[in-house]
Amino acid sequence: MKIVAISLALMLTAVTGFAVSDQITKIHDLTFVSTLELSVPEPAGLDALLIVHPKDAKSGVEKMSITAVRFPADAVGAGGMSDAELLEYVKTVFLATSRPGTPVERTFLARKVLGEALEKSIPTPARAEVYVVSLKTGAKVVLGFVFAPDFAAQAGQVIAEVAASLRED
Repeated sequence: MKIVAISLALMLTAVTGFAVSDQITKIHDLTFVSTLELSVPEPAGLDALLIVHPKDAKSGVEKMSITAVRFPADAVGAGGMSDAELLEYVKTVFLATSRPGTPVERTFLARKVLGEALEKSIPTPARAEVYVVSLKTGAKVVLGFVFAPDFAAQAGQVIAEVAASLRED
């Protein structure tokens, strides 16, 4: 029975690309769990981290990426950038698009967050979802999920896992 279970788990991983056990990822004072095998977060600019799948994929050939850009409390809110401005900044600077998106809502840290779902063409055709997540400290983290069109179902599952499991450290 144990051999059958292991064989089934290996086949499921090979077919779906999803790992058998959950992977814990830490980014910008946040932690989430995913069943997809992701890379270690790597610097992607000032206060920005990039995670990709497959974990050893080179830039431009990954099936999915997660960009997390942290903005300190003094850079947001009164006198700083609004959530809409943060979203546009990350879309333009980190996701290489300025196209308007369709409103989409998910729950992060037990709060409903309005984000955008969009399509982009540079450097390769992709779909994306972008959200601004507020932290207890007043800081904000913009999460950008970019994925290949043929990976949309799996990416949707991963985004749902991140949203459901995201916790502040």
